[in-house]
Amino acid sequence: MIKEILRLISIWIIVLPFVAGFINYKGLNRDSRWIFFLVLAALVPQILTFIINKQTSLLNISYNVYTLIEFGILYLIFKDKYQQSANNFILHMTLFIYGIISMILLIRNGFAAKFLNNLVCINNVIYMIWILLFLKEQYSIENTSIQKKNPFAWYLLALLIYAPCTVIAFALYNYIREGTNPVLLNLWIIQSICNILLYIIFSVGLFIPKQKVSF
Repeated sequence: MIKEILRLISIWIIVLPFVAGFINYKGLNRDSRWIFFLVLAALVPQILTFIINKQTSLLNISYNVYTLIEFGILYLIFKDKYQQSANNFILHMTLFIYGIISMILLIRNGFAAKFLNNLVCINNVIYMIWILLFLKEQYSIENTSIQKKNPFAWYLLALLIYAPCTVIAFALYNYIREGTNPVLLNLWIIQSICNILLYIIFSVGLFIPKQKVSF
């Protein structure tokens, strides 16, 4: 019962950042507009999950396409965030490596045959690398951009909560779907909670008024 309630909330919570971004669209800075576009892209698989509620080719396509879109948008957000050339090099290298891995997975499996949970894991491992590089860099800067009035700080917090749990949950995705192990089922409950927190914190960032162009 709790699992189903949290699952439904985690599906429809996407409406919250959509409304926040729509209301405040003219006041959004570059980062927030990219996050708003990310939310728009996520609306399709989220709503399809509620309507279909079973694994189909259409649902597989929607999630696999979204996984690629998500990576692309977050790359565009992070690519202007580093001041050190070494961190920029790592960022570009992860993009190159990701491109090769994603092409191999798509050639082997296609968009429709299965949900590429391993690609989701790769996404979130890379996000954690980007976040750690950014935090390490910010630690040595006197005027940090991690401020409550900076929307990016909120998006960073959301990803910091969401990415590690997502890696674990989707690495065990096929085992969780079997539904026989109560421990693994509880992990999916945690994943739903993290998904809810992701979009709530996104909403906070999207709703900040008079956003500065940069920090």
